[in-house]
Amino acid sequence: MNMVSILKWLHNWIGFVISITMLIVLTTGVYLGSVDLLKRTDSLGQTFVPQTIEQKAETVAKVFERYPEMSTVRFPTEHTPYIQATTRGKAIALDSELNELANRASFDLPFYETAFWLHRNFLIDNGGKYINAWASLAGAIVTLIGIYLWWRVRNGFRLKQTLPKNTRSSSLLKSHIQLGLFISIPLFILCLSGFLITYNSLWTGALNQKPVTQSFPLSQSNDWLSQLNSAQQVWPDAELVSVSKPRSKPGKKPSPDMQGDAIKLQAQMFSIQFDEHPGVWLREADRISINHTTGVIESALKHSDRPLSGRIASFVRPLHDGLNMPASYVALITLVSLIGTGILSFSLVTFCRRTFGRKAKKAA
Repeated sequence: MNMVSILKWLHNWIGFVISITMLIVLTTGVYLGSVDLLKRTDSLGQTFVPQTIEQKAETVAKVFERYPEMSTVRFPTEHTPYIQATTRGKAIALDSELNELANRASFDLPFYETAFWLHRNFLIDNGGKYINAWASLAGAIVTLIGIYLWWRVRNGFRLKQTLPKNTRSSSLLKSHIQLGLFISIPLFILCLSGFLITYNSLWTGALNQKPVTQSFPLSQSNDWLSQLNSAQQVWPDAELVSVSKPRSKPGKKPSPDMQGDAIKLQAQMFSIQFDEHPGVWLREADRISINHTTGVIESALKHSDRPLSGRIASFVRPLHDGLNMPASYVALITLVSLIGTGILSFSLVTFCRRTFGRKAKKAA
């Protein structure tokens, strides 16, 4: 058996073994991506009007006071023309007068919670996410093998074979090859990033870069206007897009060794996010850390100043679920998931026919 035959066998059998898990992940991915896309494309009747620093400072103070459970305040931008107060799984949209436009909780949507946990761990708790991770890695390997096998017969590429003409195995197989080629790179990225999200210890260390020591403008304590002005002075040409506070973990209590003042000071560490230019792909990637109680800027780090490993690590989750990425990217990965569902279905039917159908005929 030569190398090509071995790779074909691996491509077929590994693909067959992970077919059920991949179909679950892809179909739920289509649903989750569609929900996200609908949210992003709904302007809620608002027109983008940029806020001044004074307005942003007033917005932060009022929103955090009104919604203490929220962890982030996002200011209006061209792609989201309204104010948002968000935390994990929940978002409140506000107009410029801070009137509520919408109050959304993802898990309140029909089937969303079931689809999310099916996508994450197949509804079998902690062990399911590891099954998902290794199935995703196997999917990435199968995709690479498929690209190589196509390269061996690339002269046979025919655009008209993209959609199957009938339900015959030959037509389904040709469509599988053509469609698989079109989505191979983004599908590989989705599979690999899905694996890395579960095994995040492999890459999160690259994000823990110490910012370069520098002097920062001074600002007044407990004064958002003064502090946002100081932050803007650090990067005068960047757009200040959001302010975040540490998000408390469910069920986690402060260490008994920590004193009350230390706990309070820790809670007052805020992150101020910037976009360096309007066309940036990864939004909110430039961050300034400031102690709101003292007004001292602790650190400032731009995404472009990270080492290559840190910049790559910053994209692991955004490339998988579109977090802080443009709506066009969410549309792309949703389309890839939809096409992936189709080609996996074609290959599953063809493989079963050719493998088990022949055995049944021989037995008869």
